[in-house]
Amino acid sequence: MQEHHASKLHYDFRLELGGVLKSWAVPRGPSLDPSQKRLAMMTEDHPVNYLAFEGNIPKGEYGAGEMRIWDTGTWEPAWDEKPEKQLDKGRFGFILHGKKLNGEFNLVRMGRSDERGNGRAGDRPGKQWLLIKAKDKYANENDELVPILRGQTRTRSNRSRKGPSVVKVPVEGKAELIAKVFKEKNLKGDRKVQVEGKVVEVTSLDRVYFPEKKYTKADLLQYYYAMAETMLPYLADRPLILKRFPLGVDEKFFFQHDVDEVPDYVETYTTQALGHTVDYVLCNNTATLLYLANKGVIPIHPWHSRVADIEHPDWVVFDLDPGQVEFETVRELALATKKFLDELGLESYAKTSGSRGMHVYVPIEPRYPYREIAEFAERVAMGIVRANRAIATTVRSLQSRKPNQVYVDHLQNAQGKTIVAPYSVRERAAATVSAPLEWKEVRGQVTPGEFTIETMPKRLEEKGDLFAAVLKNKQSLDAALKKLDAFEKPKRTRATKQKM
Repeated sequence: MQEHHASKLHYDFRLELGGVLKSWAVPRGPSLDPSQKRLAMMTEDHPVNYLAFEGNIPKGEYGAGEMRIWDTGTWEPAWDEKPEKQLDKGRFGFILHGKKLNGEFNLVRMGRSDERGNGRAGDRPGKQWLLIKAKDKYANENDELVPILRGQTRTRSNRSRKGPSVVKVPVEGKAELIAKVFKEKNLKGDRKVQVEGKVVEVTSLDRVYFPEKKYTKADLLQYYYAMAETMLPYLADRPLILKRFPLGVDEKFFFQHDVDEVPDYVETYTTQALGHTVDYVLCNNTATLLYLANKGVIPIHPWHSRVADIEHPDWVVFDLDPGQVEFETVRELALATKKFLDELGLESYAKTSGSRGMHVYVPIEPRYPYREIAEFAERVAMGIVRANRAIATTVRSLQSRKPNQVYVDHLQNAQGKTIVAPYSVRERAAATVSAPLEWKEVRGQVTPGEFTIETMPKRLEEKGDLFAAVLKNKQSLDAALKKLDAFEKPKRTRATKQKM
């Protein structure tokens, strides 16, 4: 296990297996307390000679910062099944013989991850694991091998817990006004900028994030600074799932739910997930938006609910996923989705996904629990498919879809799932943006490639915020649910007669 002083302190846990080092990043380090389930993010395999590495990774390189060996020793399997099979199954037991770590430990995978960092059965193995000490003679309750710094934090929570876990770091020093800095061309190196009275450190400004267009980190920061006033209302008080591209869109990325250390201007939300504490970032000010972009967070993924009422989402989203279908068909299905929602008496609003699909939002009163919203979304999706079988499906697998069918994804309405925010940049070569649309544009010849970090600020200036009603037009679903029952009644009646 190596102590890694990168952008924030964490611990890299490595086990030699099959001629390589299986590796996990453990933000809070290990514990000898079996009740402590420590998040462990699986990273890429490393060469065996990395076991002895100590030193400083140069600035600008992935994982830059000081690394030193924290513990070392040998290991053996705790269970009879081959370790490789255990890893595949997501439950891995092993016994450590180290200077600090001894006895049995378990690694348990936390489900599977989709491209937003959400868990979905049937997808590729997830990167999030839990490192747990087994109950044996080496176990020690309340033992903290790694001291966790405690400090003042503006952590919001709807669950009781023993004090904050996020270390708030004051950012001080001489800073330039951000508006002045962003007037410069070809920004390079590191700077400290002042925005709304807060000091934000921005680094490696000339790093190319979008190689095809040669857009740099500075270009991304400038875009988010220009869009902050419009974007922030869609992000405020919503936990974020961070998808980070520290070296740009063509390099490796990783998901981050939990944060341990953030600047003092970053607010967080603390909750419990699968038995462990998670501190989510809340993007409540421009400084936080720039901080995230500087950390390589390119797409912004907020929850569907706010922390004041976290159990009740305030919008429903239908994600029209085209696979390989042309965008013309996606537009056709978006209009069909609007038609179905119109029949339910619900107003809806469309935006591009920033990639090849579209999102249709239905803003709602935040009084329906997630499980009810998930059920409602599924019923609506099935209704859309019944009325548009040639172009719509609820079959997720690409191989199982018929040609020209768009997947109506209703599953993103569960608690903890996310959709990329309005005006968010996407991790695509052309730096495309998730752009709110007028329905007359959907009926026209609009294409996703029209909306990029270059074109969106001018479009916003000309058209205003086309999604503003999503924040204001909070609708009741009561009447829509009754109409949905009426729509489905003939279908249920036919099914009953067929059984008879």
